[in-house]
Amino acid sequence: MNRIIEQLFQQKQERQLLLEAIDYCGAYALEKQEDTVRSYKPDGTVLTEIDLYINSYLRDTVNRLYPQCGIISEETESAHRDDCPGYFVIDPIDGTDVYSQGMPSWCIAVGILDEQLHPVGGIIYAPRWGIGSPRGLFLSRFPGEGVYNQSEPVEPKSFIPPVMQIVACSNTHKNIDFRRFDGKVRTFGSNIIHIVSPAVHSHIDVCIFSPCYIWDVAAGHAMIQSLGLDIFYQDGTRLDYPDLSRRGKTEQTAFVGTLEMIESLKNLI
Repeated sequence: MNRIIEQLFQQKQERQLLLEAIDYCGAYALEKQEDTVRSYKPDGTVLTEIDLYINSYLRDTVNRLYPQCGIISEETESAHRDDCPGYFVIDPIDGTDVYSQGMPSWCIAVGILDEQLHPVGGIIYAPRWGIGSPRGLFLSRFPGEGVYNQSEPVEPKSFIPPVMQIVACSNTHKNIDFRRFDGKVRTFGSNIIHIVSPAVHSHIDVCIFSPCYIWDVAAGHAMIQSLGLDIFYQDGTRLDYPDLSRRGKTEQTAFVGTLEMIESLKNLI
């Protein structure tokens, strides 16, 4: 890992202010969810004013706290920078479609990449997701450290084949034939929540997702890596970020889990 990016996040005050900004945005989105109005981008995906407000708020926060770093955001085009020690990847609301319909499976996602475009950290706040806390799921990992939910460390899970439960994005059925799979397939509506599900939900074994953008994966990638999981394409190669950082899509269907569990699943689909 790039030591410069690790040193940046040793500043406790800036870290706390970043967490507080994401906490505020989650509370704001929660308050506005009931009255939100859907609109559509040129590509047909759903957009709300809440996405735009949170995007602006988090960009301003990152620019103030970490001016050295680049920003890659779903809602704002920005020039790619090669002269910075790291990047923030912002998805103001991952799962805007379900958010706009009043469903609980959405989150605010901020990923952290180092200078070499390796995922090294992230913050995910899903105010209406998870159990045991009135604040929902609030995951954080800073460079060189472990994963926390609220202030509690998240410990690695044990995975033993066969795969019994999968989370998958809503169009995975177009690319994957599940007829030989006897387990359960669940879809929540947020790719970021899907990615971290094998790490944080007790009986989810693998996540499958179709081609998507950097903001749909970055915030969760560093977290699952520190918990013994990774993202592999269908051909067995690992997901990387050079093309994604320039707003390209992932190349093919991808799997999240341990290599053993993914290989076990591939024998059934």
